[in-house]
Amino acid sequence: MKFRISRTASSAIAICALIIGGVRIAAADTYSNMWDECNYITMCSMSAANPTVGNISTASAGYGALNDWRIGNGTADSVDCGTQAIGAVGLLYGYHRLSAAGRSNSALDSQAKTALSSFFWSWVRNGSNQVAGASGQTGFASTASYNTSGNQTAKGGGSVPATAQILIAMRKYCELSPNGDAANYQSQEYGLAHNMANYINGNLSSWTVDRSYAVASFRCFANWATAVGDTSTASYYNNQANTVSGWLAQAQDTGSWHNYFDYLNGGGGGVYNGNNVDQTGFAPYEFDARDGSEAYAAKVAQWWDFSTAFSGDYLSVQSGPYVGGVHQSVPNNATQAYPGDSFQLADAEWKIASADGNANNEYAQAWAHYNFALSPIGSSTGSGCWVNNSSVDGFVGGFIDWVNTSGGRPASWQRFIDTSGYMIVATEELSFSNKVDWSY
Repeated sequence: MKFRISRTASSAIAICALIIGGVRIAAADTYSNMWDECNYITMCSMSAANPTVGNISTASAGYGALNDWRIGNGTADSVDCGTQAIGAVGLLYGYHRLSAAGRSNSALDSQAKTALSSFFWSWVRNGSNQVAGASGQTGFASTASYNTSGNQTAKGGGSVPATAQILIAMRKYCELSPNGDAANYQSQEYGLAHNMANYINGNLSSWTVDRSYAVASFRCFANWATAVGDTSTASYYNNQANTVSGWLAQAQDTGSWHNYFDYLNGGGGGVYNGNNVDQTGFAPYEFDARDGSEAYAAKVAQWWDFSTAFSGDYLSVQSGPYVGGVHQSVPNNATQAYPGDSFQLADAEWKIASADGNANNEYAQAWAHYNFALSPIGSSTGSGCWVNNSSVDGFVGGFIDWVNTSGGRPASWQRFIDTSGYMIVATEELSFSNKVDWSY
């Protein structure tokens, strides 16, 4: 999404403004920040990790589900199946970082291990949460809801992106499980993972975001196949990943904008859905579906930071207290800046900077978005969406979904675990210089 260009004087000024305007009001330290978000994710678990959940059956469909925001009433009543996978990935990386540094404690040890085991061994494996495709295909529903007993009360249709996100998370569990069961999970769940890869492969659309997730999931699964000795399947899915990545290149906007189209129509033409530009634009680099060293990647970084799209709306906030914030889409949502999208763009730009030698100071751009997002409620600068104290609703952790140009925010419960997951991923990269490769 980004291209190499010489930075103009105005761009240099804008970068400085982003850095100054995005100064973070930090918690005690980076580990404390990660601790809060890991703890928050465990409190979204419909399992014994969360004390508000009763003694439900481990065989129930809802056991191990990760609610979108948190479970305050004992029910996982708002489960986006892909969102919870992102939260699980964040918890895996965050807890691993804390544990290795000796910065966890017995409570978080128990909560993290229980939440992760419950999600991967119970929720993922429960057939009620799956969707049958053609022969040899297993997908996952887009959404689901459960009552206090863990019984499923609603279930959406099959979803390729949700299936891909869950497959990516499963592969990360094979690498980072804190429960001493990684090898067993890798061996025992390989068949399910294979059926999931087949589902993604057999139902993939031309949407750029879906294809980005697909490339990452195919490469994850190819590595899984290699690990269990299935070399022919590994070769096939590596080739599929390369093919779909090539299709993504066809969605690059070669006009005056430097972005990716939302999807390709039947004739191969690029389409911006509903005349909106959204975070589709940096998804191929965020999820490692395209190489951040390609010239087009640097173009996307510059365009997202300093350019306008439909209606002359900037994609990132250029000045004022919310400088560095990222709009989810323009012209829709052009008055709102989102911490989650800002963490995601920080992830993409850090990867591009690492790949292209930091063309046009992309590391600074990544930090600007990160600092905007990681500012606590009450801050005079930044998003003011980070719930890092107990003054909002008695619960620490998570990010209120957005802030608008007037300082308005949604209800405090509207904070979602994928934002916490993306925060942990961005912190792992920006603060610890460790790449989170979604495709490994």
